[in-house]
Amino acid sequence: MNHSIKTPDSLPAAARGFTLLEVIIGLGLVGLVMTGIYSVAAASLKLSDDVVRRQQGEMHLHSFFSVMRRNIESMPGNARISMEPPAADGGVLRSEIVLEDYPLAFSWAGVAAGSKRVLIVSDKDPRGGTQVSIHYLNAEQADAHEQGGGFSGDDGASIVLMDGLKSVRWRFFNPRARARDPEESWEEDWVRPNERPSLVEMNIEFYDGSEALRAVFWLPVVVDPETVARGSQGGNRRTRRSGVRPPANGGTPGSVVPSIPGANP
Repeated sequence: MNHSIKTPDSLPAAARGFTLLEVIIGLGLVGLVMTGIYSVAAASLKLSDDVVRRQQGEMHLHSFFSVMRRNIESMPGNARISMEPPAADGGVLRSEIVLEDYPLAFSWAGVAAGSKRVLIVSDKDPRGGTQVSIHYLNAEQADAHEQGGGFSGDDGASIVLMDGLKSVRWRFFNPRARARDPEESWEEDWVRPNERPSLVEMNIEFYDGSEALRAVFWLPVVVDPETVARGSQGGNRRTRRSGVRPPANGGTPGSVVPSIPGANP
């Protein structure tokens, strides 16, 4: 009777186990594959976050410029615009555009839809960058601001439109200066409250190295409604004094009928 002892080398290949070296190599390969999958997934998530962040930033900028355009280009004829020369504040250039007698573009609870004075302010934000905010001042705050008393951002209705900017600079186009010297047609401030520039330029720089943005807002030449109202009232008074009255029923539009003493109206 023959007794044979089978050693691992004499077993079939399918019945053998894995050696320690093979297990280590297998785990290494699995780790490499998992690392590659994780890297691809992380890169895809990062790319997706970057795209979403970029889209949100573009939407924010679009909304910001829309607000600026609506505030500046929709100024009525009796509204005035002015800005004192900008001043440095902790390394940030601070500017303050004043819109006088201008209807408000926003709606806040308990605040009327018109304002004595609206301020578009670019100043230092809490992180050391530049922010742009809009402030609604009621009559009392507007009087105090006009007298040099300043204002508090916590008072009235205020909103920060954009922050984290590197710099914000404004320029105003003076059409009269262009006739004298085209190089001096753009001014860094506007201290002519009784005049209006034809164009307002805003330049924004970013910390992330993005391309600087330039927006130009057009101030259309419109008629002061108060002047029109006064002219209409004056015309009516002159018409009454001249004894001219509107045509009777059935009269030709635009025609006038002389007032005859003793005649029935």
